[in-house]
Amino acid sequence: MKMKKMLSVLLAGTMLMGLLAACGPREDPKGPTDSQTPTTESDQPEKKYRLGVMSYTGAATFEASAKAVQSMCDAAGVELVTVQLSGFDDQGFLTTYENMINMGVDGVVCCSSSEGPIRLMADLFEANGVDWFLANRQISDPDLKEYVFSLPSFVGNDYCAEEDIAYEIVERLHNDYGVKNLAIIGLTQGDLNGDLRDKGIAKACEDLGVKLLTETRGIVSASDVTNAVEGIISSYPEMDGIFIVGGLVTNGALAGANQALANHNMQDKVAIGMIDIAAGMDEYMGEGKPLKVVAGGNLVFDNVLAAACLINHKDGVNADKAPYIINTRMMFIENPQDSVDYSEYYENPNKAMMSGNQWYDTLLGKSLEEMQSFVDNFTIAYAKSMNQ
Repeated sequence: MKMKKMLSVLLAGTMLMGLLAACGPREDPKGPTDSQTPTTESDQPEKKYRLGVMSYTGAATFEASAKAVQSMCDAAGVELVTVQLSGFDDQGFLTTYENMINMGVDGVVCCSSSEGPIRLMADLFEANGVDWFLANRQISDPDLKEYVFSLPSFVGNDYCAEEDIAYEIVERLHNDYGVKNLAIIGLTQGDLNGDLRDKGIAKACEDLGVKLLTETRGIVSASDVTNAVEGIISSYPEMDGIFIVGGLVTNGALAGANQALANHNMQDKVAIGMIDIAAGMDEYMGEGKPLKVVAGGNLVFDNVLAAACLINHKDGVNADKAPYIINTRMMFIENPQDSVDYSEYYENPNKAMMSGNQWYDTLLGKSLEEMQSFVDNFTIAYAKSMNQ
């Protein structure tokens, strides 16, 4: 350490000079002791990798995701930097990542409200030399995808096989609950995830001989859905299944559809399938109740996988540096106990889904193939077993 000291007294300065001259530099024939060994750059504590993840207070999904990633970072010796989401629109996400960069992060788990701002995000991370992983969103524009995947800062992408999940919901409604005449409460057309789900529904209906009666879109409130389902019952009394396709409509749609069915004493005659988790959904499940199968929870897993890939990338696990591409799967909830276990052992803002060496047993230090296999076989029962 170098110290600068102004000596205001000449005599003190003269005495100090004499003392230094008397002590003079001399070699120790035995070589320097540990206390004499000069400090080198390699002796300094290694700087921790700083991983940025967005948070949103009061949203269980975001809080559970951050809790799990914190546990993973603790196991890996990585510093987690959580930054409050500035807004759910495109600018809100961009501002959040700008704030992360200003806080000195080395890597970012990146989510986006749409495909629109992804190029701006990509340029932001590239210009600042920050690793990033795009979670929970597939890039549909081929030119944008080629550009993003060519960037040195881009680590990878994970997203759910939306078409397959929608197909499986219809398949379960048909095979397990006898649904033959299906009504859809759908997302606004033009949303990539919604459009892929629509494709899966249409293919399943064609393959299984299920009749697609009608589609209702662009509604979000419970009362609007109640009115819509009332209209469907009036026009299509043969309707025996409803598919709530997900998104922001989920909570209101489930309550609204249930109310309409209750008004006509049809709760035990119509089976509801749904994508995305709704708060309190277990009250609509069980004997004599309409909600039969729910698929969801991939947002938590997508962020956890993104963090694992960034840490593995930092540690040189993917030696060829090719971007990770991982297909995630939603978990299926088919009874009230599944719902309870899901909230307790998976999407729990107060308890991480795994801890300690479990992260190295499952995701950290693993190849892409090993990570994909873990994703493919992950279930609510598995999550519960990790916490026993």
